Formats: sequence, C-alpha cells, structure tokens
Amino acid sequence: MADRGLTGVLLVGGASTRFGTRKALARLGGETLAERAWRLLGETCGETIAVGKRADALPLPFPVLDDGSSVRAPIAGVVAGLRAARSDVVVVLPVDVPLLSVTSVAALADACADAAVPPTGPLPGAYRKAALRALEKRLAGGELALRDALAELDTRVVELDPWELVNVNTPADLEAAARRERALAAVVEVAAAYGLDGLEPRILADWNDTIVQLRPEPLVARVATSPLRADVGTELAREAALARDVAARGGPALPPATDPPAGPHRARGLALTFWPYVDVAGGEPSPAAVAASLRELHDALGAVATPLPPLAASLERAGALEAPSLAEDDRRFLAAGLRELRRRFDAFGLPERGLHGSPHGANLLCTRDGLRWIDLDGACRGPLEWDAAHLAPEAAALFPDLDPEALEVARLLVSACVAIWCWAQLGRAPEVDEAARLHLHRLREAL
Repeated sequence: MADRGLTGVLLVGGASTRFGTRKALARLGGETLAERAWRLLGETCGETIAVGKRADALPLPFPVLDDGSSVRAPIAGVVAGLRAARSDVVVVLPVDVPLLSVTSVAALADACADAAVPPTGPLPGAYRKAALRALEKRLAGGELALRDALAELDTRVVELDPWELVNVNTPADLEAAARRERALAAVVEVAAAYGLDGLEPRILADWNDTIVQLRPEPLVARVATSPLRADVGTELAREAALARDVAARGGPALPPATDPPAGPHRARGLALTFWPYVDVAGGEPSPAAVAASLRELHDALGAVATPLPPLAASLERAGALEAPSLAEDDRRFLAAGLRELRRRFDAFGLPERGLHGSPHGANLLCTRDGLRWIDLDGACRGPLEWDAAHLAPEAAALFPDLDPEALEVARLLVSACVAIWCWAQLGRAPEVDEAARLHLHRLREAL
C-alpha cells in the first residue's frame, strides 16, 4: 500500500550515452523502464513526481517536471524533486534499476536520516528536505557528483539485494534483466502450484543458470536460463537423479528437494528444479578436507545407477560453440588450442571413472553436516586428472595417483573450455566476462 507520507521522484533526464538510445523508453516485460519505475513508486508512495528535461519531449504517459538546470546530472533532478515534494522524505529512483522491489524502496525510506543509500551509491536513495540546502549549494557551485555530497549529509547505508541494484547501462544489461525477471516469475508460478504463496524470491547467482532463493521457505530453484544447454529437461533430470542417488549412498552431495518435488518443472518457457537452501558455515575448507570429500564423491558416482556421459561429449560441445564477440584471430586460436590440448590429453591413455566435472570452490558448500557438492549437471566419466585440474594445487597434490604431466595439460584444457563457454555468452554477467578474458590470457601465455 502506498505511504501517503512519502514522495517518490523518478529521474528520466539521463543522457543514456552507453545505452545508445533513451533508456527511459527501453522496454522490459511490456513496459518502458520509465513506466515500470513509475508504477513501483505509485505502489509505495503517496505522491509521485517525474523529473527530467522538458525539451527532451519524451513520450511518457505521465507529466515530467523540468529540473530547471542546464546540466545533465542526477543531482539536478534530486534538487528539483526535493523542492517540489510535499513530503519530508523523498525516495529517488533512476529508470535503470528495473528489478528494484517494493521492500527495498520501503527500506530506504525507513532508514533515511538526511539520506539513505545502498552500498553501491547515491541512487536509488532516500533524501529528506533537510538535505536540500547542501545539495543546492553544490549544484550552484558546479559540484555535480551526488556521491560526494553524501559525505556532507547524515547518510545511512542500507544493505539491499545486490541483484536488485544492477544497472541497465547497455542493451546486454536489459537482456539480462529480462532473463532474471522471467526466471523469478517462473519460480513463483511453479511454487504457487504447490501452495507456496507470499514468497520474496531473490537471485543468488546468474553467471550460468539463474539460482533463486524462495524466501522465507528453505528452498532454492535452479532455473535453466543458460542458452548453451543441449537438452535442458534431460540434463536437469539427470542432475537431480544423480544428487539423490549419491546422497542416498552416503556420498557428499546435496540432495534435491522433496516437498515440493525436485522436478524438472516448467513455467514461462523455462525448466527448473528445486533444492534445499542450507546455511553455509564460515571459513574455507582445508585442502585435505576438499580432497577427501571429492574422493568420497567419486566413489559414490562409481556406484550410481544413473549413466554418466563421457567427458569427450562435453569437450565436443565446447568445440562446437560459437563466440560472436570474440575477434577472429582469438577464435581461431581457441579452436586450435582446444583441439591440440585434447589430442595431448587423450594421448596419455588414462583410466576413467565417475567425475564431478567441475569441482571448483563455487560448487562446494560448507554445511553444518559437512562438505556437500552441488551442480552435478556436468558429472561425467573421464580421467581423474580432469577433476583434479579444477582444484587448488594443495588439494590436487593429495591425489598421489595423478600423472603430473597430464594434470598440467588438463589445467590448460579446462581453461580452454571455460574461455570458450564464457566467450559464447559474453555479457551475461561480470563474472562471465572476467573469466572469458582471464582464461584466454592464460592460454595465450601458455601456448
């Protein structure tokens, strides 16, 4: 319900330099970003004001108050909004945080002293009329950085969901926001079919699939939003079956949820599975603990009934991917490097066994019940050196049967695959872009 003692100010006067066109008019879920933010403010604030440049003549379904300034800077919009607001507390939104929630708007308003902002900076934020004089002075003096003005104010920092605060600065960012919103909607729809209502879903990760926590339920959904999956339903079903079987045999895998059933489920054109949300213990596991847990997982995978695909199938999929964002020279280099490293690795003639497939630290949870492996969708049959290549050297050294030369080749082969997978979906998330460049650089240095 809207708070009648709260004013919402929407800033629509940005230059949108990186986006290429006016961000306010970009569309997400059938609405422009400006309409979307205006609706959010209408749901939370008793008074709403849009501030921008009247000369822009944006075709919006609500009036725009001219900020009265010759500069394009958020501080001009904040000053104009505070001057016009009837309320003492004003929540100010830019148009480019489309996943912000009602809960976050309320949290900013409730925490406001002179100002309240998230750790990422001054917008979105809440400002009191008491801050107006200091902001007017800075604007008149040409000091346009709103972030710097916070040091002069009694500013409270409010911890908000970081995924809600991701800015839409480029068309790729808009595509990512649409993907995340669709994933959230799919999770809510499936959960409602099992009687779970009143959820506050939040994104935990989005660098491969989209991982959503279903607060307040102790549940997580894995939503298959990666465009690189070969057969979504089969892969998700196999992962759930493997995790269930390994856990039933006492192996260190997190089993899937049972209520609601794990799935796969389908909604909004997406497939998803449910998993328990577990509290993670503090601290990093020791290399010895990681190595021992991975051995237990390998032993359990060796006894499961679910068939494991060969590692070669994953390598072939990597070789077939296209990376349109990659320069032609780098594309040829990666393709040739993958072929050569596969040839070298195969030449060792190593024995094969059940593997996790990508046992890096992000796929290992330190729970109260001990270490538990997740993300078994890449489980396969292959040489032990492949899994060891994902470990820290201290943990890999605790597998005495490894061929050291094969391990070095496997590490480069892992880098080649990661580089190809990440370049094939560049722009999905900052972590993906960083990994793409890191592993390409590593291969350039090594080969």
